[in-house]
Amino acid sequence: MKHAWFALIPSLFTACIAAPEDSSGSPDDLTSVDGLEHVIDFDAFVDVAPGASDEVAKGVIHRQIKSALGALREQGIGIADRDAVRNLASIQLVRARMAIRGGGEVDRVRYHYRDQALVQRSQLPSGPVDLTLMFGDYKARSASYQPSCVDEATDADSLWYHYAPRRSACRTRITAELNAINAEKTQLSDPNTQIGQADANRYFLPTRAILTPVTAPPTAWPEHDQLWGFAGNQSRTKVVVYSFFGVDSDKANPADLGLVEYLRFQRELRTKLPALRVTETSPNAWLLDFYIDGQKLPNVTWADVERWVVDKTGFPAAVGTNATKRAELLRQVVSLYSERWIVWSMPVRVKRGGVERQMTVEIRTWHGEEDGSPDIRQRARWRYLEAFWHGDVFAYTGHSHFGHGPLEPWEYSGANFPDRYQTLLFNSCLSFNYYDEDFLAMHPRGKDKLDVVVNALPAYWQGMGQSTANYVVGTLSGGQSWKQVLQAMAVNLPWQSGYDPMRAVNGELGNAFNPASGAITVTP
Repeated sequence: MKHAWFALIPSLFTACIAAPEDSSGSPDDLTSVDGLEHVIDFDAFVDVAPGASDEVAKGVIHRQIKSALGALREQGIGIADRDAVRNLASIQLVRARMAIRGGGEVDRVRYHYRDQALVQRSQLPSGPVDLTLMFGDYKARSASYQPSCVDEATDADSLWYHYAPRRSACRTRITAELNAINAEKTQLSDPNTQIGQADANRYFLPTRAILTPVTAPPTAWPEHDQLWGFAGNQSRTKVVVYSFFGVDSDKANPADLGLVEYLRFQRELRTKLPALRVTETSPNAWLLDFYIDGQKLPNVTWADVERWVVDKTGFPAAVGTNATKRAELLRQVVSLYSERWIVWSMPVRVKRGGVERQMTVEIRTWHGEEDGSPDIRQRARWRYLEAFWHGDVFAYTGHSHFGHGPLEPWEYSGANFPDRYQTLLFNSCLSFNYYDEDFLAMHPRGKDKLDVVVNALPAYWQGMGQSTANYVVGTLSGGQSWKQVLQAMAVNLPWQSGYDPMRAVNGELGNAFNPASGAITVTP
C-alpha cells in the first residue's frame, strides 16, 4: 500500500504551524507573468549547544533557511529575503533544553519564518505545501546527502542550491529517518524534554508552509515619460543603456555560453532596432576584420559573426570545414568581443501629444570576466559603478554567484545612484533572493525612481541573450507595460516553449506613467 511520506510530519511538532496574518487584501507589489505573489509562513527549529548565544542560534537558522531555497524551487516557489536578513533581524526564538537519550543535551530553538514569495502559476498549491529543510551542519555532511538528495553533484558550499528533497531516493531517506525518530519517542519517559539519538543526529526537518495569496497588482508601466524627457529632466537628449554579460566557465572557449548569449543579444537587438550602429569600441578594434592564412576575409557582416558563434554555421569558404582554421577564426571572435566596450547608438524621434524631441539611444555593452580574482572583481565593480551613475537602463546577464559576486548590494550605497528614474535587470539564477529589495532600499528615491527586474527561479543560460535584448527593447519602446516587457522576455527553447524563470518587477507600483494620459511614439 502506498503511503504519503509527509503524513508523519505532525508528530515532530508540539503545535501546528502558526496561522499567518491575513494578507489577502494587501496589494501585490510585484508584477509577474509566470508567478503570483504570496506570503509564505512556516515553523522550524534548530539544535545548538546548551547555553549558546542567540547569535550562534541565528547563524544555524540562517544556514537552515538557505536549504529552503533548493527545496522550494522544486515546487516552483522563490523567496525574497536575502540570506534571511530581515527575518533574523526581528526573529523570536523559543528555547527548550532537551536531554539526549544515551547522554548529552542540546538547546532546541524554535522559530517562525515569514517572507514574500513568488509561486509559479502552473504549480499553485490548493493548501499548505510540504517543505523539508536540511538539518544541522549539512556542509560538513555534504557527502551524505549525495547523490540521493541533489539534482547534480556539487561541492559543500553549493549543496543548499542543488538540494532536491522531492527526489524519490531522498523521500525514502526522509521517511526512514522519520520512522526511526517516531519509534524512539515511544521509549522516552518525557518526549517534551527528551530526544533520541536519531532525532539528535537527524539530517532532515520536514515542516509545512502556508502560502497566502495577495491581491493582484494593477497594470504598471516603466516611467517612459521620464526616460524620454517628457517628465522629470526635460533637457535630456540621450537614453543610456548598459548591458553586461558574464562568462559561464571559460572565456577562451568560443562555445562558452556567456559569449554565445552575448552575440545572441546583439543579434536580437539589431533585429528589433535595425538603425543601431557601432559608434565606439574601447579598447579600439575593428570588429568585422578577420584574417585566415594572413589574408583578410572579405565582406564579413554582423550576422556572419553571430552565426559562427550562436548557430555554429555559415563559416566562410576560406575556412570551410577545416578544424584548425575554424578554431583560429573563433579565437579572433573571442578576442574581439571580450573585455571590450562595444557601444551601439541610433538617433530617434520621440513624440508625445504636440511635443516632439530628437534623442539618441546609446547602448553600452560588455562581455567578460567579472569575478574569479580580487583584480577582476574590482574592475567589474568599477564598470557597474559607472553604469549605475550614468545609465538609465541597466542589465546584467550571467551567474548570480549566489548573491556574492561583484554586484553584491552591500558593495554599493545610495551615493552611487543619481536622483532620477532607472531600471535594473539581474538576469541570473534566483536574483529575486539577492538583489531587488537591497537596491530599492539604497536608491536615493527608492521605489519612486527605481524598478528592478529579477528571476525567482534558476535561469538557463540558453536564450538569456534574447530575453535581455527584449528587456532593453521594451524599456525603450515608449509604451510597453511591465507585463508586456516580461511577456516579450519569455523565450522558446528546444525543450520548452515560452520559458520564463518566474521573472518579476519590483518597485513599479509607484510609477505614474500611463499611456492613456499621453502615448509616446519612438521612431528611428
